Amino acid sequence: MQLTGHPTLTPPSAPPSTGTGALRLALAAATGCLLAGVAAHPAMAQNVPQPASATGTTPAKPAKPAAVPWQIDSAVLLYAEGDNRVRAVEPMIGMRRTDADDRTLAVRLTLDTLTGASPNGATPQPAAQTFTSPSGEGSYSVPAGQAPLDSSFKDTRGAVNVSYDRPWGENRRLSVGANVSAEYDFKSFGFNTSLSQDFNQKNTTLSVGLAGEYNLVNAVGGTPLGLGVHSARARIEANQNRQIGDLLFGLTQVMNRRWLMQFNLGLGRSTGYHSDPYKLLSVVNGSSGLLSGDQYLSENRPDTRSRTSLFWLNKLHLGTEVLELSLRHYRDDWGVRANTVDGKWRHQYSGGIYVEPHLRLYKQGAAEFYRGWLVDGVDHDSTTHQARLAYASADQRLAAFSAQTVGLKVGLPVGTGGEFSVRLESYRQKLKQPAGAPGYLATVPVSPDLKSTLLMASYSFVW
Repeated sequence: MQLTGHPTLTPPSAPPSTGTGALRLALAAATGCLLAGVAAHPAMAQNVPQPASATGTTPAKPAKPAAVPWQIDSAVLLYAEGDNRVRAVEPMIGMRRTDADDRTLAVRLTLDTLTGASPNGATPQPAAQTFTSPSGEGSYSVPAGQAPLDSSFKDTRGAVNVSYDRPWGENRRLSVGANVSAEYDFKSFGFNTSLSQDFNQKNTTLSVGLAGEYNLVNAVGGTPLGLGVHSARARIEANQNRQIGDLLFGLTQVMNRRWLMQFNLGLGRSTGYHSDPYKLLSVVNGSSGLLSGDQYLSENRPDTRSRTSLFWLNKLHLGTEVLELSLRHYRDDWGVRANTVDGKWRHQYSGGIYVEPHLRLYKQGAAEFYRGWLVDGVDHDSTTHQARLAYASADQRLAAFSAQTVGLKVGLPVGTGGEFSVRLESYRQKLKQPAGAPGYLATVPVSPDLKSTLLMASYSFVW
């Protein structure tokens, strides 16, 4: 099954996870921070051959230049949601090498596997519900009173990221990169480039970045018609695609010898297929809240999305302490508004051991077309099998919710230039229940809260 996003790991530096593959983006954000290690920059030895001696003996061959080492960063991430929902295992390895001319080549390889159960968007009902699997060749049942979870959720993905960074003129750097990932129903191809310029004796840096991505969606069983009747299984056989473009403007300023500040402005736009082919909406009676008429519809989202984000980061070095605090505001033309506060406090002990507590607070408003359900005869006409709305989705990633992440990271040096660290984080998400729930739906949580745990172990060394 194609991996679809999840709010659990929405990264603070990216838009709320509402598109195909969003959980993978969040997992990548969680592990990607481990690849920030910088390789050593030993100058290559300059060996000048000596002329032959007067006796005609052949001089010794010059010594080979010292090899430029690789910085190796490896990690394994384990992620689990409560109530036997999504579970993930993601090993990753990154390699980075900087030569004597300050040119850096980096490669990252990732393999992740997800299993468990994922919400399909339908509402709880007083009787058991049975759903056809995306392939149409099987089914799964949900007990009475429980939010429907698709227990067939599983996927495996491989990804490769390559980047190259080098000086380009006086006090200027150029960076380019490319990435590709593949799973059996989703493929992604991307590129990125950025240019930065130092001013004010390298105390001020201005940067601009551009990124593009092309996604190809090959939904299991075909792509469902937007707001089409699920039981009719009306499908579009052709693959769907989405194009994404992002522009980033950055300013980094050294305020004093202990304080670094950064501002980023992000602009993005995507076009193409944005719906989740595996998400449903329940059609219910406006009085009882029970299933009515066509019962289930496939969701439908707009085919364009424009995004804006503002990011402000402060880093303070206070003796053996390093404080990192960031604020982020996000908005898009779907009506989603989100704010993030993220703080880390790193304390360094003797011997290189450090402890880093982490706290992140997140809150977002619902998309304009988010619906917990559709009312038969109002939002949908089961007689004509036609929806009376252009767009609708019950995906909880588009709902209004608040969340907090509390974590702790412990690291210690290993050998020469090596480090081992462990990070444990707990996530709690509370969704705002849709207003005006009819009948039975007013007695049960239509959007249940979520708890999850993340454990990551990493090891970095010079090779």
